[in-house]
Amino acid sequence: MKIFDFIIVGGGTSGTVTAEKLIKNGHTVLIIEEGKKNSNPFLSMPAGWIPMLEGSPYLKFYKSSPQPQLGNRQHDIAQAKVFGGGSSVNGMVYMRGKPSDYENWVRETGDERWGWDSLLQNYKQLENNQRLGGEFHGNGGPIKVSDPGYVAEGSNLYIKSMQNLGLPYNRDFNNGKQYGVGLMQYTIGDGKRCDTISSIIKPIIKNKKLKIKLNTTVTKVIIENKKATGVETISNGINEKFFGKEIILTAGALITPKILMHSGIGEETQLRKFDINVKENLPGVGKNLQDHHEVPFVTRAKPGYGYFKQDKGWRMIRNGIQYLLFKSGPVTSNGVDCCSFLNPEDLQDSTDPKIKLYCVQIMYTDRDTKGIKPDHGVTLTSCIMNPKSRGDVTLNSSNPLDLPNINPNFLSNQDDIKTLLESVKLARKIIKTKPLSDIILDEILPGEKIIDDDSLINYCKKMIKTNWHPVGTCKMGNDNDRLAVLNSKLQVKGIENLRVFDVSMMPNIVSANTNAPAMAIADNATNIMLKG
Repeated sequence: MKIFDFIIVGGGTSGTVTAEKLIKNGHTVLIIEEGKKNSNPFLSMPAGWIPMLEGSPYLKFYKSSPQPQLGNRQHDIAQAKVFGGGSSVNGMVYMRGKPSDYENWVRETGDERWGWDSLLQNYKQLENNQRLGGEFHGNGGPIKVSDPGYVAEGSNLYIKSMQNLGLPYNRDFNNGKQYGVGLMQYTIGDGKRCDTISSIIKPIIKNKKLKIKLNTTVTKVIIENKKATGVETISNGINEKFFGKEIILTAGALITPKILMHSGIGEETQLRKFDINVKENLPGVGKNLQDHHEVPFVTRAKPGYGYFKQDKGWRMIRNGIQYLLFKSGPVTSNGVDCCSFLNPEDLQDSTDPKIKLYCVQIMYTDRDTKGIKPDHGVTLTSCIMNPKSRGDVTLNSSNPLDLPNINPNFLSNQDDIKTLLESVKLARKIIKTKPLSDIILDEILPGEKIIDDDSLINYCKKMIKTNWHPVGTCKMGNDNDRLAVLNSKLQVKGIENLRVFDVSMMPNIVSANTNAPAMAIADNATNIMLKG
């Protein structure tokens, strides 16, 4: 019987970063991933991720539990189901958050290794930035980071309008000072998506110490005498067991707690409800679910400034040829060029911005806006960065193949409602500010007749949706925190040889898209483990 040094459950962003470092340190590693290999050439094109959002074979789709505070709406939630995880299918935004996010982690754990200054070194070691260097950026790492390869003219108008409203231009959202407006950076290099498979796994793919099992679901961790010794899996109806000296869960904030609960680690009452043998009573497993959630403000605009129909007809042919020949043009854009970080109650307040306001150069439509005819447009999307609302992930049954019950609990906190309300009001002011106002034809959503606060709040409740950044369901904390699942070494409390290296570990969500933090977390956690 082969015993691996490490078994990594989940071949996504965190899992692949962890595996590469362990292989370089001479260890044997087994990666087990539920999804398949990413072989779709469209996903390597920056613009190719957008058509994949609906019905993609590289995503697993969940429906949340009915949300009473939202009139029993149910959210559609997607998670990567592919080797490389979110890095293979996400919007490629490279964002780290702000120092105060990480200061909260230090307060929760008492461990300075999770502070901004410490994790900055992990970010820099992983990064190969096209433009930025020096104190805050790396130029020698495997992850290529670049400015947008193409910027729609409407994005430039938004940036100018925000400056006319008093917001400063920010040339670097990742140096610890997010406040301002500017272009974002992306995990894109040479016109192509830079995922962790092409950048990190490809150089070690033939290493004999690395074994990869795709299309395989881990159903539980094997625990004997409070010690993790292996995992049970199922693939094509065949059950197998694999054994390792250390088990590392990197299956994401929705599935990592589910695996723990099916393994007998979690809230005792819930486990007994499904006749699961309790190995460790940890009531925090599945609790503390946080996610960035957003509300769109939709307008119709003059043609020629955005991305509408750039993927149709002769435009698609022209753009495709330009991309194939020169790696330039609209195909090199992910469709969202810029954003601003701000406090909607006071634009001059530069401390800890509450909102990331995306400017999308299309008229946003989805299942909640089916009655609206797509057209040229501008959508301002208010995304709350540090929400106070907390949800949870629980089991639906004792069958490990059943989907979990996901309760995001968006807008369950009055402060979150107030912040988004003020941001929607600000969006209305922005579209009336030059030069962006010169191309706006009319307000589609919420609509000019929706004026009073109660009506705008109802609009927010109708339109609120995930930004696809669930975190926090196995949070780290100190010994006195009864809801902490992990210690600061990311070891599962009460169980030997079992760790969690994904974004489940966050005590509080960071003010950033979570792919870059997932890499830095895994890199830092692996360093801590190897030194230990």
